[in-house]
Amino acid sequence: MTTLTQTSALWAQERRQYRLIFALTFAVILVIAPLARLLPLRLRPWPPVGDARLSLIAEARAVTQRVLPFAFL
Repeated sequence: MTTLTQTSALWAQERRQYRLIFALTFAVILVIAPLARLLPLRLRPWPPVGDARLSLIAEARAVTQRVLPFAFL
């Protein structure tokens, strides 16, 4: 049986791992996002995020949040 402190420590470790994966994925997508904007819509590596045009950072964050769950499949 695991204790509450062991469970809390495990959750903290998983949060750190998730944040690290998020940061690395975000950095990669942030480099790709300006290049993707130069391409026509039909050739972009991901579909547009919503109806409004987002800043590069907001677009990279939104794409990262859409892509990241696939890392855990």
